[in-house]
Amino acid sequence: MIAIVTDSTVCIPKNEAEAYGIRIVPNSYSAGGQTYRESYSDRNGDFERRIFSNPAAGKTSQASAAAFIPVFRELIRGGFEVLCVVLSSRLSGTYSSACIAAREVDAERIAVVDSLTTAGGLWLLTKRAHALAARGMPLRQAAERLEALRERAGIAFSVDDMAALRRSGRLGLVPQSIGTVLNIRPILLCVRGTVVARGLARGAAGRVRELADKVPPDAKEILVHYMSDPAEAEPLRKSLKESFPALDIGLYRLGPVLGVHLGKGVLGAAWICE
Repeated sequence: MIAIVTDSTVCIPKNEAEAYGIRIVPNSYSAGGQTYRESYSDRNGDFERRIFSNPAAGKTSQASAAAFIPVFRELIRGGFEVLCVVLSSRLSGTYSSACIAAREVDAERIAVVDSLTTAGGLWLLTKRAHALAARGMPLRQAAERLEALRERAGIAFSVDDMAALRRSGRLGLVPQSIGTVLNIRPILLCVRGTVVARGLARGAAGRVRELADKVPPDAKEILVHYMSDPAEAEPLRKSLKESFPALDIGLYRLGPVLGVHLGKGVLGAAWICE
């Protein structure tokens, strides 16, 4: 049997994680002089007040090897092999932490996959990991299949303010001239694990249109991300539903760790093609 482990930037509610039997290892964030562990997307308390009251002071910390080790040990002792898929190594050191923990616990029975994405992209890959395990695919073969699927998963998003992303140091090919002035918003993608610019949108309707256009026509599963108000994500979901009427497109709230780096007004879509 294979158990699935991921990290908290997967941004899913507790009931969904439990339904899939997925273990989530927390990343951490600091605000107001205190450090908090990120949890399920519906168990993070009033994190917006904490991080957005003084955005420049917010900090995040990767999940440590010490956080992965007890989870891995518990599963191995329970007779499981472990397939662990985590956020991009180009955005965080969480992948390195998971690899260190795997070597410490049982490198033969634990496979760690760098998703090269996060949030919805990570969740869609994690769901695929669960499906591969449920089909009885051997551990190493499942890990290789998951790595091949990374090219089929994507995220497009836009932010109200580029300041948080620039402070984070996690921008890839994004010109310094890209900003958020005159009602113009950047369109950003996570490509091969890093954030790159893919255009500009004017106004709310333009932002929805540009984000929806980034979703490939052969997408098999799509979800929409927001930070504060789900109503702000409804126009994007509606637009995508018109293009993909057969798909159930869910709304997923982002958590505090991504909130520190993206700011309050983020809107995005994630997808996977097969």
